[in-house]
Amino acid sequence: MRVSKFYSALLIGLLAVGFVACNNTVSSTDASKNDGLDYIPGFDPGKADSTKTNKTSSSSTQDGSSDSEVESSASDESSSSVDFSKSKIPVDESGVAVITDEYIDADVSAATASKLDDLKAQLDDNEEVSGFTENSNMRFSVDDLNYSANEYYCYTESQEWYGITKETLLETNLPFLWDGEAYDARAGFILDFSNICQSVYIKKK
Repeated sequence: MRVSKFYSALLIGLLAVGFVACNNTVSSTDASKNDGLDYIPGFDPGKADSTKTNKTSSSSTQDGSSDSEVESSASDESSSSVDFSKSKIPVDESGVAVITDEYIDADVSAATASKLDDLKAQLDDNEEVSGFTENSNMRFSVDDLNYSANEYYCYTESQEWYGITKETLLETNLPFLWDGEAYDARAGFILDFSNICQSVYIKKK
């Protein structure tokens, strides 16, 4: 009888110890999963807030496009507001000014014309000519014409040479030319020599 009571007490003790140990294990596991007592659901201090990042990125993109639109609008406005009332040559809606023969230099000397003929003949024979090139496009922006480094000549269908000089072009009173009141808007305009030239030749000084 005493042995039976002893075993009953021992069994109860073992069950109690096992229950406590199991409970501690569960509590420890839960605490580990939940990052302890200070754990806040949904909050991870090491992770960036993607919502805020996307909003910032979106805002930056919108600001950038806005700046681009403003810059483009300012450029268009500067070109469209150019005053051509004093110009002797019309400029079409796309910004092209067609140069007429009054505004190219007919005073090319015979010696210069002869030398240009020789250089052109070499190009026509597919020879390489240093410092002498042909531009059959015949359309130039103001910045394409570098008079400090080059001379420009118009070759006509009647096989004559004309000089394209800065001085004669300025006589057009086009306001976007060198030192003109609309010089800052020059990128929006083109000088077209196709009305009088078959080709334009560029000769280095």
